[in-house]
Amino acid sequence: MTDETHRYYVRSPDGRMITGFDRPAAARAVALEYGDGAVMVDTAAQAYYPVAEEVVGGDLLHTGVAGWNAGRSDPARDLIEAIRKGHPAVVHAFLKKGSDPNSRDANGGAALHWAAARGHAEITRLLLDAGADPAATDGDGSTPRQIAENKGKAKVAALLG
Repeated sequence: MTDETHRYYVRSPDGRMITGFDRPAAARAVALEYGDGAVMVDTAAQAYYPVAEEVVGGDLLHTGVAGWNAGRSDPARDLIEAIRKGHPAVVHAFLKKGSDPNSRDANGGAALHWAAARGHAEITRLLLDAGADPAATDGDGSTPRQIAENKGKAKVAALLG
């Protein structure tokens, strides 16, 4: 992924394209042009405000992912929080914005550990494609694959080799 400093990102319905915008009106227009399934992400959403809105029936609707004052802390925290929220477009936006796919939390857990623990196959694939290390160990010495296996997330464990 490339470093970009935009606030708003639009992800195409098929998830292959993600483009940054500085103005919400431009992002909204592109999302609506893509049509159903496109997602507009605000990477600096304040707490309790929508981070992601998806085009459904020609309108942008809140996906249920609320902000956490993103952009006010470090990019590692933002990426891990996006993974915790579980919406692939939000994770994709933070990766596009330049978050390190090998970001770690305060306890040594890497972004890939978080995705594996939650069974997020699409997010796991995004992280791997962005260069996340599948052999990374957390504070307990576990790899993301071991975490996925221990939690019964077979599809994610298979992705991790």
